[in-house]
Amino acid sequence: MARRPLFAVLLGGTALISATSALAQDGLGYDLGTLVLYGERSTDDPGRSNASVAVAEAEELDSPTIESWEDSFRRMANVNRGDFNESGFVIRGINSEGLTPGGLGAPLASFYIDGVQQTVEGTRRGFRGTFDVEQVEVYRGPQSTLQGRSALAGAIYLRTVDPTFEKSMKVQLTYGEDNRRQVGIAYGNKLSDNLAFRVSGEWSSKDTDLNYPSYQRFVRWDDYKTDDYYNVRGKLLWLPTGEDTTKVLLSYSHSFESPTDDNIAGINWSSSSPGYGAERGDVWGTIRPDVVAGIPLPPAFTEFPVFQDVRETTVDNFGVEITHEFSNALTLTAMTGWSRSVTDRHSINEGTPGEFMVTDGEFEQEILSQEIRLNFDNGPLRWVAGAYFSQEEQEAFRNQTILSFDASRNSASITNIAGFGEVSYEFAPGWRGIVGARVDYIDQEQRAFFASNGVVTTNTVNSFDDTVVLPKVGIEYSFSETQRFALTYQEGYRPGGSGIQSNNGALFTYDAERAKNYELSWRGQFLQDSLTVGANLFFQDWDNQQVEVYATAGDPTSAFVANAGRSESYGAEIEIAYEPTARLEVYGSVGLLETEFKNFTVGGINYSGLPFPGAPESNVAVGFRWGAETGWFANGNVNYMGRSMSRIEQGVARPLTMDDYTTVDVSFGYGFDSGARVTAYATNLLDEEYFLYESSPGGLATLGDRREIGLRLDYTF
Repeated sequence: MARRPLFAVLLGGTALISATSALAQDGLGYDLGTLVLYGERSTDDPGRSNASVAVAEAEELDSPTIESWEDSFRRMANVNRGDFNESGFVIRGINSEGLTPGGLGAPLASFYIDGVQQTVEGTRRGFRGTFDVEQVEVYRGPQSTLQGRSALAGAIYLRTVDPTFEKSMKVQLTYGEDNRRQVGIAYGNKLSDNLAFRVSGEWSSKDTDLNYPSYQRFVRWDDYKTDDYYNVRGKLLWLPTGEDTTKVLLSYSHSFESPTDDNIAGINWSSSSPGYGAERGDVWGTIRPDVVAGIPLPPAFTEFPVFQDVRETTVDNFGVEITHEFSNALTLTAMTGWSRSVTDRHSINEGTPGEFMVTDGEFEQEILSQEIRLNFDNGPLRWVAGAYFSQEEQEAFRNQTILSFDASRNSASITNIAGFGEVSYEFAPGWRGIVGARVDYIDQEQRAFFASNGVVTTNTVNSFDDTVVLPKVGIEYSFSETQRFALTYQEGYRPGGSGIQSNNGALFTYDAERAKNYELSWRGQFLQDSLTVGANLFFQDWDNQQVEVYATAGDPTSAFVANAGRSESYGAEIEIAYEPTARLEVYGSVGLLETEFKNFTVGGINYSGLPFPGAPESNVAVGFRWGAETGWFANGNVNYMGRSMSRIEQGVARPLTMDDYTTVDVSFGYGFDSGARVTAYATNLLDEEYFLYESSPGGLATLGDRREIGLRLDYTF
């Protein structure tokens, strides 16, 4: 199947691209090939989808300015990364983990790699690079009637390159500032007329550019100062009958990631902190935190590296995807997935001779899932019906010695069984009705244990089970082949649960949350499909929204979960792509967002009227891509991110507001007839300094990505 170059910014309410655009070569249109949606369960044709989806394709993902799949968000409206390593991605101001700790429990948005559902820790760290990745799809808003796992906030589907029956190979080498090194190799071929394979691997490493002088004596210093990542994977395609009507695709991948920490200490973090300008990342080192965030500590202690974690995650994914076409109208798909993530957590001084105040721990999470669905598409009638089952097991422990020996244990076992479906019917010319529903059963058991010096203070088992019905209704109107409106209503849900604050073992519980989402979308194509424009408006009404609160400012180990009685979020997205010639594409996107807690009081503080933490009130992206496979080429992107509120921390009645910021990414190079391409690049070209999080004025802050300049060599044959 021919793949088209990246032309689509998939706009607002849907993908604004015709599935095949065979256009006149003497006009403004060009043959754009075919775009296929992998995560859209109702159809793989973006011209028929009513999902609010944004897509980054292979050509964009191959750019050296896109180091990770999260970097592709720079082009999308109302999509951005989380505020630090221990958080997920953000869709419409909602973190994929919700506003809750992500170590245990169900996330608000799901992440899939080649159809395999990822764990929370596997989403934070694990598969990161974009080498040999075909597509990243971001679905905004509830996905309950079309997804295996109910995703209240949205979902991301990452698809790596599938095997083909033709020999292919590519190599990629990158070198940039701070000793950034990256190598990627991929090779595929056929084993027989009905069996093909593809194998690939990627490795990257980069040194930190922050200052950590007091940590250099610790044995884990080398692990801490270097951002390390690698991934190896293999895929096997089998056509049992020799025809495309039946396919079996097996995939396996193994990933490792150990990212560096971008937290720095401000002048008010401790009595001897030199301030943000020194870019001191050893916030628990010889900065002498005898007073930290306003809390006095014993003067005998001059450093606390026990609080500085070094975290490394390995992720293993295995998937079996079977598709069978009974006819041109009816297709069966069965997806079996297994994912396991293991995150080791050690304080940077753990294992160093003479160090007795240390921390060690581990998160282990595993998901086994099975989804089966039928798709029917025949003229005015389209429908999808599916069943889903998953079993998730989570284990975590943390041992810490300071003035006492504290041991905490958390575990969870979650069973999810669901039936889901959606029907779309053209009841009159141009008019189509949409009805869908999900019946979801969840059985969740969470266990929590905490002991200090052998004295057990918490030892609980909390069970939660529920059956919910989540409806969807909508109507579509197409007043021409290239113009369409859609109005939909859909509900989302996440179960309640319990946990303990890992710093003191205090038990907390929280109720289930629900959301009602109203969405109006429009898409249009103009100038013989060379210009696509789309927009959507959305309003989301939340009940019992689960919100993370820090009991101690700047201390994630003090986090607990509370319920906001009621909250709202609403906004708009518009995305535009224009290809005036075969060698030039220009694009732009605007995301607008308003969020508000209508009724939320915790710890004696009323947070009503405040926005959601980490929810930018606006973002704007503009850019261009010029060139072709051979000859000179250039790309540029400007991304503006509006203000957002920092995290909610107990005792802080009005959390800080993060300033807006603008970043510029550019690249240019030359493609040779031999298949080689050389690219010079710069990310954050103007070296804009910005914060993603700050605990208090001049306290603890998380720096955004700094400038990187480098060179890449690609060779395809």
